[in-house]
Amino acid sequence: MPIYHNNILSVTRNELTQCGVSASYVSRALAGQRKGEVYCWEHHKQGKQVYIHYHSLMPKYKALIKAILCYDTEPEVWLKQQEEKKVDDSFENLTDQLTALVKSDPDEIKQLSETKLYSPTEVHQLARAAGWLRLINDFDVKKARKLGFESIVQFRERVFKRCLNEQTADPALIKFKKGLITNERTLYRNASAYKKEGIQCLIHGGVGNVNREKDNKDPKVHAKMLQLRSEPVKHSWEDVAMMYNDWALENNKPQYTTSAIKQHLNTPKIKKVWYYARHGKLAADNDLQPLINRDTPSFPDALWSLDGTTMQLYYKEVVEVVNKKTGKKEQKTLIKSDLYVYFVTDANSTAIIGHSVAFAENAGMVEEAIRNAVIKHENKPYQMQYDNSSANIAYTAQQLMTNMSRVHFPCEPYKGRSKYVESIIGHFQQTVLRKLKNFKGGNINTKSLDSKANPELLAALKKNPELLEDRAGVLAMFEEAVNEYNKRGEKRDNYGRFIGKSKLDRYTTIQHEKRSKLNYFDRISLFMIEQRLEYKYGVNGIEIEVNGNKHHFIVPDGDNVGDFMFANENLGNKFKVRIDKNKPDMIALYDKEGVFVDYAYNKEKYAACVADMEEGQNAKRVLFKEKQEQWGQEYSIRELEKQMITLGEMKATGTEGFGWWDTSKLNTNARESVLEDAANGMSDGLTERQKKILNIGK
Repeated sequence: MPIYHNNILSVTRNELTQCGVSASYVSRALAGQRKGEVYCWEHHKQGKQVYIHYHSLMPKYKALIKAILCYDTEPEVWLKQQEEKKVDDSFENLTDQLTALVKSDPDEIKQLSETKLYSPTEVHQLARAAGWLRLINDFDVKKARKLGFESIVQFRERVFKRCLNEQTADPALIKFKKGLITNERTLYRNASAYKKEGIQCLIHGGVGNVNREKDNKDPKVHAKMLQLRSEPVKHSWEDVAMMYNDWALENNKPQYTTSAIKQHLNTPKIKKVWYYARHGKLAADNDLQPLINRDTPSFPDALWSLDGTTMQLYYKEVVEVVNKKTGKKEQKTLIKSDLYVYFVTDANSTAIIGHSVAFAENAGMVEEAIRNAVIKHENKPYQMQYDNSSANIAYTAQQLMTNMSRVHFPCEPYKGRSKYVESIIGHFQQTVLRKLKNFKGGNINTKSLDSKANPELLAALKKNPELLEDRAGVLAMFEEAVNEYNKRGEKRDNYGRFIGKSKLDRYTTIQHEKRSKLNYFDRISLFMIEQRLEYKYGVNGIEIEVNGNKHHFIVPDGDNVGDFMFANENLGNKFKVRIDKNKPDMIALYDKEGVFVDYAYNKEKYAACVADMEEGQNAKRVLFKEKQEQWGQEYSIRELEKQMITLGEMKATGTEGFGWWDTSKLNTNARESVLEDAANGMSDGLTERQKKILNIGK
């Protein structure tokens, strides 16, 4: 490999040969350099070894050396890396020697075991940690240098790295009192504490005092404390101490101070026992269970998070009331706060992309908010999350979410931290709504005064309700607040101004292969919700009442006059129906297996009198009447004639080609004669043969 020889980067003849250069050529080149024939083979000799100067060589030889000997790294850099590796290897060997010096003390293992708070594995982990701390305290500058370290600082750096490796190994070899130590200064503070306190510095603070030792010897004492603290009526610590000590006197047990009982019961694994019984599963899960760290969704529309909450804004409403004294009607201004808002938020950009307002959360409100988001931005979500409220799990809401997304499901009940929308709503309220004078305050459980409304301001509004906006005004105010929130940048500079892309810009401008834009079919079908009931196709098509209005839907013929062809095949059949109740001009029909059949449209109505008749409507009416005849009795006769021919009671010649029914010319002429008589009012339009088929006139 290349080396620095006499401060010159050099390679040997053998190394050049390893790079593919002929040994004889190298000899001739070196001889030519000595004779002054060439000038790219500078070299010098040390003993019998010839060192060729790297920087004098031609580029092609440099490239060979770099590629083969230095693994595509510049020789100077490669040499430096090799030197560092040698140093690291040397230090690693020294550290290995140190590791061999770390021993666990049997007395400390016994002391840790007697606390009864650690598993055997944890006992040995703590004992080995104590061994490292002893080693740190034993070494001074002289010892470190004698072992081979340049300084005590270098010694401590290597010890810290080895301790960190043993903590993060799987399984861990050592552990400390307060968990993982990732800071060198913290490790050496522990070493100082060990020098003063011994193994006690690695044992939990409550272990080792007299009270705890007594508790370990008498399980009844521990059980009584747990029982009192677990009561769902939630006695205070002082009450628990008082009741325990009264019991202790009666049962000849030791008494304890309030702080001793509190210290004992707040040991983590003991606290978990009484906390569930005292506060309930939901509170205990939220406070004690470990959290799952989640990455932010990687692109807009990857996850829409939905939820509803009260608007948190006061508004005025003027109503008429009867004065009890005078009996006259008077106007009174009421202060109200009964509006509910449903939010659709994007978890990637944290933008509010859709919302709706109503007096209560219901499935219609959910649909309106999602419609607002989809129509406004023309995007569909990959996934949707929501809670288990009745509005979200309603049949129509679930159908809509199925149409919208590839995946949708509710979050774990009563765990707000699992929903992105919770933090977005909270941020919106505390950064935007809070600035409005009619803001009623954040969540009632919040402890921050900044999250609460000023009571004196609310008192002034109560005295002067006319200062408030009416309902229309508060809706406009809320809309503006949403826009302001969406315009906020990612960060603020030192002057408080927003910088970076706004939330809405991040939502609208980022492109991703998994984002899905609306197409023509989506615009038609996304909000078509499957109805629970099946509908029968009758003479008026399918009748559905939407928003108090009756609609009749039919599958029209190709000429858009009537539904004779579809009704002929499906009259009386039942269908599953999907409908967009905001646009009830079309429905989709599906059979019992869920297979799409056709689209049905609002049935056309015809004017009842000539004065109301629109242009072209009369021609449609005449054609409709003709089709009624064609698909009524005429259709019946035609089909019956087919069946009679099948039975052999009527014989068709098939020679004249007059009409699709394939009868003789004589019969055709006779039929046309009867039709003329019917048109003149002289006959009922039936031939003798047809009367025979229909059993008329017998």
